[in-house]
Amino acid sequence: MADIFKKCSEYLEPKIVKEAGLYPFFRPINASRGSTVTYNGKPVVMIGSNNYLGLTHDPLTKKKAKAAIDRFGTGCTGSRFLNGNTILHDQLEEKLAAFVQKEAALVFTTGFLTNLGTIGCLAEPQDTILSDAENHASIIDGCRLSKAKIKTYRHNNMNDLKNKIGGVPDESGCLIVTDGVFSMTGDIVNLPELIAVKKKYPQARLFLDDAHGLGVLGPGGAGTSAHFGLTDEVDLIMGTFSKSFASIGGFLAGSLDVVEYVKHKARSFIFSAA
Repeated sequence: MADIFKKCSEYLEPKIVKEAGLYPFFRPINASRGSTVTYNGKPVVMIGSNNYLGLTHDPLTKKKAKAAIDRFGTGCTGSRFLNGNTILHDQLEEKLAAFVQKEAALVFTTGFLTNLGTIGCLAEPQDTILSDAENHASIIDGCRLSKAKIKTYRHNNMNDLKNKIGGVPDESGCLIVTDGVFSMTGDIVNLPELIAVKKKYPQARLFLDDAHGLGVLGPGGAGTSAHFGLTDEVDLIMGTFSKSFASIGGFLAGSLDVVEYVKHKARSFIFSAA
């Protein structure tokens, strides 16, 4: 029998880079003031943050967060299925659904778990997922978890998407999954052309991960689909709170029947503390 930990002792890249003084990760920040942070006792400009709107230090944001702690404590200490659901969760979901112009919304513990749970429970082994080549890792892992057939189309290439979707069997469900704003490159999905392709296949569904679009694109910051005026053509919108919304967590928005299904089927939601 082989030692499953053997690869760990042989993994030397971090040590080599650290010894060379070039290791860029896990730098401890002593204090944060939004656009500047204290590192090694010195104030430095923060250029790597997702705090797009600067709301992490907004006085009203902090006041409301402190009020919630005073009312509910520092944690819910349970799944929302049991003791972890608060009136704040329900109110937030109503406001999120209205914000992205969908019928219902569901809040998850993180954005990663939103994609993992939603894609993982909606797509089944007999289904096909069409995924952009530069989609976020959470989408990739959600697709793998589903055990559906995964077809990756070239980044933002709607001709390749057209070719791939044409090969989906009639008996297979089809979920197109794409980022709204791609986190590695910063470019925006060609949503008008994507939807033009989708419309030729009425049974195909579209899942839009708008983690980096919400708050910065569209009227009132309503995201990529609102930016193009195509919200009604997008079946599911996913968002996070760790970018523009100055917190931690994620959410799914869509039709009530789909959200209710995910609420009772997504293991990353059911078995996570609120």
